[in-house]
Amino acid sequence: MTNKEKTAWLGRYLHEQARQRMLYGEVEALQAQAARTAEFLGGEAPRTARAAAQLQAAKRRLDAQAARCLALRRQIVWAISRLEDERQREVLLRRFVRGQTVREAAGEMGVVARRVEQMQTAAIRALPLRGAARGAKTAKDGEKGGETP
Repeated sequence: MTNKEKTAWLGRYLHEQARQRMLYGEVEALQAQAARTAEFLGGEAPRTARAAAQLQAAKRRLDAQAARCLALRRQIVWAISRLEDERQREVLLRRFVRGQTVREAAGEMGVVARRVEQMQTAAIRALPLRGAARGAKTAKDGEKGGETP
C-alpha cells in the first residue's frame, strides 16, 4: 500500500462518521415530520403508515451505517496500535479517529503543527498495511475481517 492509499484508508472512518451524522439528522427530521403528520391528520392511517415506514427504513440505514463505522474504527485502531512509536500512534489516533486538525493535535500534544505533520508522515510510512483494495472494499461494505495489517 502506498502512503497515499494508507492515508485514504485511515480517512475513511471520518468520512463514514460524517455519513452516520447525516443519517442521524435524517432520522430526526423524519421523526419530527411523522409527529407533525400524526398531529395534523389525527392519525390518518395511509399517511401515518407511510411516515412510519420511511422512519423505520431510515433507522435501519442508520443502524447499518453505525455498524460499518464501528467495524472500520476497530480496524483502524488495531492497525494504529501496531505502530511501535507511541507519539506516532497518538498523532494518528488524534487525526484519523478523533478528527482533530493538525493545529488541534499540536496544541494538545505541546508541539508545533509542522512536527505533527512530520510525525503523521512517518507514522503513515511505518503503518504495516497490506491489501489496499481488499481492505478498502471490506471497510466500505462493512464486512468482518477485512484489512489485516
